[in-house]
Amino acid sequence: MIFEYPRSRHYRRHGPSGYRSYHSYKPWLRDEFAFTCVFCLVRERWYPDGHAAFSVEHLHPKKLGQGILDYNNLLYACLECNSLKRALIGILDPCMNGYGLHLSVNGDGTVSPLTKRGAILLDTFRLNDRQRIEFRNEYLRLFGFLKSKISEPEAADLFESAFGFPSDLPDLRRHSPPKNSRPKGARECYFVMRELGQLPPTY
Repeated sequence: MIFEYPRSRHYRRHGPSGYRSYHSYKPWLRDEFAFTCVFCLVRERWYPDGHAAFSVEHLHPKKLGQGILDYNNLLYACLECNSLKRALIGILDPCMNGYGLHLSVNGDGTVSPLTKRGAILLDTFRLNDRQRIEFRNEYLRLFGFLKSKISEPEAADLFESAFGFPSDLPDLRRHSPPKNSRPKGARECYFVMRELGQLPPTY
């Protein structure tokens, strides 16, 4: 299912550090979180301007003055979720708790909270606003329809276009952070997987 929160915590694959601007971490975060908003699960591929509609999100707000350049404090979020979170503190860290234990997306596009902390996420990011429900429902219907026609070449092409990876994958080998505690990640990024023919057509 395309809208499915992971039940396991996210283990970071990358460890860049030392940049002077948190914006420099964006290519790493794109790859880290599979080009998807951690809060609402919307993908870059579904926006005409791709990753321009996404931002570097600080789990602990910048105004606190801590973790501004700490990669472990940075998440990947769409601009809408970034705006809704604002300077709120205490938001559940997906690298410590799998969101799938707290939220569940239903077949009609609505989201159900499974815990009190899930209810906070749902309310904070307005996951059940009408437009968000309609958006999810539309993509769920598209997913089901195209998958049912996957044996037809045109449907298969449309399916890959809608649910595949972005075309502009960052080659993290070309990025040179002052330090990197997990250098192996750059050699195993999605760009390299595509280069090696190992990138799945959809995800």
